[in-house]
Amino acid sequence: MVETPWQRRGIATEAARGVVDWLSQKSVRTVIAHIHPEHRASAVVAMAIGLTLTREWHGGEVRWQRTIGE
Repeated sequence: MVETPWQRRGIATEAARGVVDWLSQKSVRTVIAHIHPEHRASAVVAMAIGLTLTREWHGGEVRWQRTIGE
């Protein structure tokens, strides 16, 4: 979560990219995020780091995913 005064500066995207890059050096094969369909900012971050929207739902949130480490 990025506090309001710091939003729209690319901080969340940079942090998420860092996590995916780190995970790609481990034995992780898939990155998954569950995002509420009305939370546009999180969807934008997910798209920016290469996650793809799926048709799967979990607890009222839609699943985004990306295969890595191959």
